[in-house]
Amino acid sequence: MLVRYLVREVLKPSIVICGLLVALFAGYSWVTFLSKAVNALLPVHMILMLIALKVGIALEVLIPISLYFGVILGFGRLYADSEMKAFMACGVNPYRILLTVFALSCLVAVLVSIFSLYLRPLAYAQSYRLKAEAEAGFRISNLDAGHFYERRNGSLVFFAEDIDQRHQKLSKVFVQSEHGDDIQVFSAKEAQEHMDPQTGISIPVLFDGFEYKLTREGEIKHISGFSRLAIYPQELEAEYKRKAESTQNLMKSDSRKDIAELQWRVSTPFSAILMGLLGVPLSRASPRQGKYAKIFTATIIFSVYYFTGLMVKTLVEQGTLPMIPGLWWIVLALGTLLAYLLAPSRFTKVTS
Repeated sequence: MLVRYLVREVLKPSIVICGLLVALFAGYSWVTFLSKAVNALLPVHMILMLIALKVGIALEVLIPISLYFGVILGFGRLYADSEMKAFMACGVNPYRILLTVFALSCLVAVLVSIFSLYLRPLAYAQSYRLKAEAEAGFRISNLDAGHFYERRNGSLVFFAEDIDQRHQKLSKVFVQSEHGDDIQVFSAKEAQEHMDPQTGISIPVLFDGFEYKLTREGEIKHISGFSRLAIYPQELEAEYKRKAESTQNLMKSDSRKDIAELQWRVSTPFSAILMGLLGVPLSRASPRQGKYAKIFTATIIFSVYYFTGLMVKTLVEQGTLPMIPGLWWIVLALGTLLAYLLAPSRFTKVTS
């Protein structure tokens, strides 16, 4: 009975916090992607898919945060309403309460491990694929007349003096495309978008214009006219993305960056357990303080831990810190702090 009551008191604020964090993160991602859509980089439906993927990627961090603050708020209310003192007066062992949070944190850690080890790489892979398609694609509906647009990391520059959205046509078009050391410049009277049946990507098709091939020094190598010309995206080399790499492949790698990424994934579930347990001593407050008394302190502790972890990950990748213990020393540091706060001389005395 007591266990179910404690779990309910923790889960109620945790679910609310997780929902708020997901909404805030999705809203921030929407604003970020929307700025790219204005520059004709991403269509709206792709923005929604990318936001969903980014939220999925962030859940490995958002879920432990929600549990951490859920414990602080849930138990903080019990302290503020003197219910925790009533439990102690009835003979409830403080470590029984701690064990309940530990069991709940372990369940959350299992969920986090699924996201971190398996779902997160899949989400990154899908995200990279969608971004590559967006960079290669071409949508007239996303363009504004009189603006220069850079695509494919600046290798394609597009300009149209006038756009007829009704008939999906562009007039007085300028295109600059880079291929190695050569630069191609196209000028055309009109242009339309065309869906390539093989790749499923929209590409620009120019009509009645000229093609100029230049060197980077500005020397004209070739001039030719055309009545119709389709500009296909240049073949992109497969870029290694370790965040999208499977955990199994990372385990076989000797690269420092791969090892740092693997340590991040494996340490995340352990961090979830430690953060959940850390919420127990941080939730202690007097009735006068209220359940929100330790929120600021808890936020500072989590921020220091999270951003220090990111910094250590970068230092391990760069070789500044050794791969062993690598990211584990920050987990050990948090465990040491938790052990200090949960020591019998402090925990049972302050709890009671």
